[in-house]
Amino acid sequence: MKTHRTIPSIIFFIVLLVTACSFDSGKTEITVSFPKHIWNRFDIVDTVFTISDVKRTYDISVSLSVMDGFKLDRVPFETVITSPDGQQNILNRVFVTKNDEGHHIGTVHGDVWTVRQSIYTDKEFTEAGEYRISIQNRTQYFELFKTESLHISIIPVKK
Repeated sequence: MKTHRTIPSIIFFIVLLVTACSFDSGKTEITVSFPKHIWNRFDIVDTVFTISDVKRTYDISVSLSVMDGFKLDRVPFETVITSPDGQQNILNRVFVTKNDEGHHIGTVHGDVWTVRQSIYTDKEFTEAGEYRISIQNRTQYFELFKTESLHISIIPVKK
């Protein structure tokens, strides 16, 4: 009688083990949601990620999700990546959220539009360890209403 319970348990354990030991792709995805859908200019999105394989290169991008009715067609932002030894790379980029006719662009899910901006393509990291990434809204406005979230992707490039 115990055999019929043991076989499913073994299969479950094997599936769990395979899932837990699956290949570590090194991919990092971080999403930060804004309370009440407002991105305050002085609220810096600040998080960390780990680089363990310095032999690979990485694509780094940031996505901005805004709700229907978001007023701006361009959102300038500053990205600061700080390495474990304290070196900082500061980059200024712009999210383009609307086309020339004033219509939202990007991918849509319900009433939320998402646009992606590349920060680095084939970025080489010189040391393994914990890196800090900070993103700040650089518009002239104190608050950006109808701002859903920021999504940060650090993806190893396949060689």
